[in-house]
Amino acid sequence: MQSKSSLALKIAQLVDQTQELKNVCKPLFFKLIHPEQKRAFKLLLQTKENLQVFDHIYSQVEELIKCLQPTIVFSPPSALAKAVENQFQGNSSDEYGVWVYYPWCAKLVHLLDENEFTIVRTNRNKHKITASEQDQLANKKIGVMGLSVGQSVSLTLAMERSFGELRIADFDELDLSNINRIRTGVQNLKIKKTVIVAREIAEIDPFLKVVCFDEGITADNLGEFLEGNGKLDLLIDECDSFDIKINSRKKAKSLGIPVLMEGSDRGTIDIERFDLEPERLVLHGMVEHLDMEKYSTLTTMDEQIPYITAVTGVETLSPRMKGSAIEIMSTISTWPQLASAVTYGGGITADVARKILLGNLSISGRFFLDLDELITDTLKKEEKPAPKSSPLITTKEIQDFITDKAFLSPENSEEIPETMLIALVNDANKAPSGGNNQPWRFHYQNRLLHLFLEESVAQAYLDPAYISSYVSIGAAIENLLLSAANHNLKVNWELTPDLAPRHIAWFSFSSGYEPTNEETHLAAQIEARHTNRKVSAKQIVEPATLLELAKVTSSIKGAQLKWITDPAKIHSLADIAAYTDLLRMFIPEAHADFIHKEMRWSLAEVDQTQDGIGIHTLDLNNNDHVGIRLIKDRRTIDFLQQINGGNGYKRLTLQQFMSSSAIGLITMPKSSSTAMIDGGRAAEKLWLASTGLNLQIHPVNVALLFFYKNSIEQALNIPQDDKADLTQMEQTFNSIFENNEHETAVFMFRLFKASPSPERTIRKSTAKIFSIGRA
Repeated sequence: MQSKSSLALKIAQLVDQTQELKNVCKPLFFKLIHPEQKRAFKLLLQTKENLQVFDHIYSQVEELIKCLQPTIVFSPPSALAKAVENQFQGNSSDEYGVWVYYPWCAKLVHLLDENEFTIVRTNRNKHKITASEQDQLANKKIGVMGLSVGQSVSLTLAMERSFGELRIADFDELDLSNINRIRTGVQNLKIKKTVIVAREIAEIDPFLKVVCFDEGITADNLGEFLEGNGKLDLLIDECDSFDIKINSRKKAKSLGIPVLMEGSDRGTIDIERFDLEPERLVLHGMVEHLDMEKYSTLTTMDEQIPYITAVTGVETLSPRMKGSAIEIMSTISTWPQLASAVTYGGGITADVARKILLGNLSISGRFFLDLDELITDTLKKEEKPAPKSSPLITTKEIQDFITDKAFLSPENSEEIPETMLIALVNDANKAPSGGNNQPWRFHYQNRLLHLFLEESVAQAYLDPAYISSYVSIGAAIENLLLSAANHNLKVNWELTPDLAPRHIAWFSFSSGYEPTNEETHLAAQIEARHTNRKVSAKQIVEPATLLELAKVTSSIKGAQLKWITDPAKIHSLADIAAYTDLLRMFIPEAHADFIHKEMRWSLAEVDQTQDGIGIHTLDLNNNDHVGIRLIKDRRTIDFLQQINGGNGYKRLTLQQFMSSSAIGLITMPKSSSTAMIDGGRAAEKLWLASTGLNLQIHPVNVALLFFYKNSIEQALNIPQDDKADLTQMEQTFNSIFENNEHETAVFMFRLFKASPSPERTIRKSTAKIFSIGRA
């Protein structure tokens, strides 16, 4: 309460129209039974223009009497009136209680004095909060960092009178976009959030003590915030600064102060009872692997994202928050929050805070009070289960097939030692394949090495008529042939298109072969060849090099390599690739294939399956790494489709294409299993030759597969507008590459200069892809 000696001076300052009121957040009090305050009160009335006066002291005294004497409610009205007069004790009602002046809004309010005011204010808390508990709470000190959710928390705590002192910290001023979740008026724009909250609390209850930290929490004032005027009983964290989140927890832990945080997405609540568990890890151990000392030096979102996601989680975000995260910096500029979630979170946090302060809750952990899960339609749309694969072909089935077809080995074929066979098969197994599904199975019997298509792993949505698998098989054949030549083996072999898709080819071997220089050079690159998805600074590849690679490709009969280096045309191809990449996500079957059959989300999963694409091999920055995890949730994809979103997802494709030195396309003169296999051989020769030149390759074939499904199979279950878009894109694609109607696009890729990828996709063990049968 303002002292008598300075009250008149304070009034003079506040009524001066030139006085800056922007940061004023404490009201003035006048008790008219004190002469000095009564003179100051009269001065205010005389000098302050447009002063609004609110005097409802009589009704407040009525409420006070009803609170103190509940039975009087049932007495005649005259009894209540008489009780009110007795309360005034013959004095003027003007001198009863206290007058409170709010200078920021020029309002003067007549209220009960603090003790009586508190009785009435908390009367309807009883007995959800007992009188004894209310007294306990009146001695508690709470700190709130961050005043978005923190505003809702602070106001709710104030309304319940759950503290004696509240310390609030935020460095920011109110912006118009904040009012989507902060309950305040537009007249408060560009006013400090601390000031706004302190004013709102004062207008609810002017007797509550609120201490403002207008500069937010810093390394210099953290100690004062936690310990000044006595240690906090509870720290509530709603700030956006992740270094402050961690550093404040470390300090709170050392002081034994419990920490409470609400995430405003899915009703996420974090409770850390450092008062009861002094050895408890900060944030449940989720940030133990991070060096928080570095955070303040990080300047980009990509650098900061591992810290942010360690706190927020990725898999546990709501579908709409995941979708919004993908759209950040594409169609939205920051993380979304809704008033309903913030208000809900404020209520939850205030409720949990009260229970902690009163000793009614001792648990720690992360909890979710997700309304979308708690209250939902009975007929909830279930996510489709992961696609099931057919059983793998057995060795007995292979042997029965070979016996049934009565394969005969050529007269000049030789028996090959098992160690040699394993070396050849392992080199073949290092070939690229769609989604790294490795759709080949080798079997040696009667001096013939048979190659089968493992149909059970080739049944992907984007493997229409096995065309993608045939290209992969062709690459494996090329590796096998090069490896055999490098081992001085002459190979006699034939494709078996009449037996496709089960049986693909057979090979027989004889010794004494001298490999060509090209074969030796290409075979030497088998181990080093890999997919590189990096985005690097664009560098020029000399035209002579592109011609050399085209010559290597055309050594496979019918194969033709075309290059696009014009930036405008590359951009057009990027738009096509981005569209089909996103379409792949929007089609449920294709999305399920990508999530469950192709991707491997942990090293343990990689080791278990020995196939698929480990997320660690994708050459992604931190932002994109998180982004691809976000799209695991089918509900997120449905939401993106609903808002015509996914632009953040397209961004990566555009960056990859525009950083490329060239985009290449291998075509074959016809579309058949044999042509696709030959196209795969050409692609592998090109890739190995590029590896030898320290050039990087990234296949980008999704668009080709959608073109096939749309124009050849005509089996896409998508809207007609999307089909028309695909048809137009295919025409644009063919125009860019100058393809004629007799050509089939087999393999599209990015060519660029960069360092090799540090991580490689795993390969199946020899036992999974190779067997030796009886003679």
